[in-house]
Amino acid sequence: MLTISSVQRKSAASIIALLMAILCFSSLLSSLIEKTPLAYMDQRATTYVETTMARAAYTFAIVRGLNGMISVIQGTEIAVSPAGIGLNLSVGEVLDPINDLAERFSWIMLASTASLGVQRILMEMGDWLGLRVLLTMAMVLLAITPWKRFWVGWDLQSSATRLVLVALTVRLFIPALAVVSEAVYDRFLDRHYQEATQTVTAMSHELENVVPAVPQKDQMQSESTLQTFRQWIAETRNLIDIRATFERLGDKIEHFTEDTIRLMVVFIFQTILIPLVLFWLFTRLVVMRITPTVTRPLPALSDHRRHPQ
Repeated sequence: MLTISSVQRKSAASIIALLMAILCFSSLLSSLIEKTPLAYMDQRATTYVETTMARAAYTFAIVRGLNGMISVIQGTEIAVSPAGIGLNLSVGEVLDPINDLAERFSWIMLASTASLGVQRILMEMGDWLGLRVLLTMAMVLLAITPWKRFWVGWDLQSSATRLVLVALTVRLFIPALAVVSEAVYDRFLDRHYQEATQTVTAMSHELENVVPAVPQKDQMQSESTLQTFRQWIAETRNLIDIRATFERLGDKIEHFTEDTIRLMVVFIFQTILIPLVLFWLFTRLVVMRITPTVTRPLPALSDHRRHPQ
């Protein structure tokens, strides 16, 4: 009856571990993973990052355009000259709260876009760092452990197990983040985003028609009295229309503020808070798994127990 010796078992374990190391380092393992359900998670992660980046870029463009139009309006003055007496009326003071909020929101959108860019880079690095580097090193250590378990006080088998766990964590972090973030967005955040974006877009369209034309003073000086009077009537009518527009906008500022804050919450939650929470959970999981268990030594026997009478 054939028996497998200890040397044969060690040799088989080492050969299997080395073959796995070759598969990892040569990217063959990545090719095999493409035929597993993990490839579907990778595809969802890619789609999630690209879709969220497009959504953030669109919102960021609207807010920056809104901020630019408000700056133009606030720097404009309507020149009205009744009976030759010059009167400059500044417009746009009512838009100060919107301008401040849009400025802060633009910074949040910039941070959210940067966070998505980092996630995109990590997604590209995950396969290389997790499988080709860390998992290859783990397989090499596992190939050595059957012959030499400890080296200079270093537990090679325990270290290899830790490297395997870290490699899988690095490889699976972004796909898991995509699945969780997409589920949270579809369940809780999509409705808030759609409603808030409609309000911000409507406010942007309103402000496009508000920018008044500043009359040229040199043309006014060369005109006759009748033409000056007509110009004054036109300017007064324009001022009345602008005031009515600003009063109408003033009624919408409250809704705009609420919806802009909702957009802030959506992007902070989706692109900053969820990644940080998941990263903390993955880190705690790895630390809990790789922290060695400390065994306390047994208490020394007392003298009377060590030397019974």
